[in-house]
Amino acid sequence: MSRTSLARRAMLLSPRQPSTLTTSHPLRSLARRPYSTQQQPPSATGDFYKTFTRPVAKCLLFALFTYQLTYWAWLKLEQDEIKMERRAEIAQLENQVEALKAAAEEKKKKGAGGVAAVVTGEESRQGKGGGKGWWPF
Repeated sequence: MSRTSLARRAMLLSPRQPSTLTTSHPLRSLARRPYSTQQQPPSATGDFYKTFTRPVAKCLLFALFTYQLTYWAWLKLEQDEIKMERRAEIAQLENQVEALKAAAEEKKKKGAGGVAAVVTGEESRQGKGGGKGWWPF
């Protein structure tokens, strides 16, 4: 006898049990693997990721946002400090220029023209190069 006829005979002799799956062929119900229909318990790894993925992602995003905000604030404060230093230096140089101009005017009134030449840059033109600039030859 063939395998198919034995399976059919076993199906006819055994009482019918209601099947959860409707099958069109009698061998499909016999060939069903028992482990494929049983629900397996969830794995520990999958359960861990289902539990902790969202909180960890929230913490990472919050940390990234906090870092970026702190970095931006640090840069802003540093730029403000640099601007204040430059403004103070500019104010100091302007005061120095005003003092030199006032000193030049005083010397000019007295008759000495040395300071006025330094302020206007006339002495640098009368140097070694014969008025050609800072080049020595």
